[in-house]
Amino acid sequence: MQAALATWAAKDLPARLLAGQAAKLLNCSADGVAVLVSTGKLRAPGKPKPNAVKSFSSIELITLLADPDRLDDATKTISQYGRRKNARRHGLTSENQAEMGTIKQSDDEPANASDLAKKPSTKPSTISSITV
Repeated sequence: MQAALATWAAKDLPARLLAGQAAKLLNCSADGVAVLVSTGKLRAPGKPKPNAVKSFSSIELITLLADPDRLDDATKTISQYGRRKNARRHGLTSENQAEMGTIKQSDDEPANASDLAKKPSTKPSTISSITV
């Protein structure tokens, strides 16, 4: 704890940091801080309401950074959130993700026939727009 206090004093950090400042200190996005809060790995002091602006203790953040196990756990949590978010965005289920992780396709062959099909252009033809 003494090392955390010395680091805090050396960095000239305020006692409380907003989510964006905490994200910068943790080297992640503000969404990453929200994920850590929602999973209970990081908490805002004072029990703020869910829609209130949250501030975070600099000392707690520095102790999180100083503990390799907690930092590893927080990093894994943020990474898992990112993977799930990307899977939802691309319409993949957890089963599809597992298959994609175990089956590697070569770069030469496309994943499916739809990758071969070229989408038609929706732009008007430049030839038809030229007047003589």
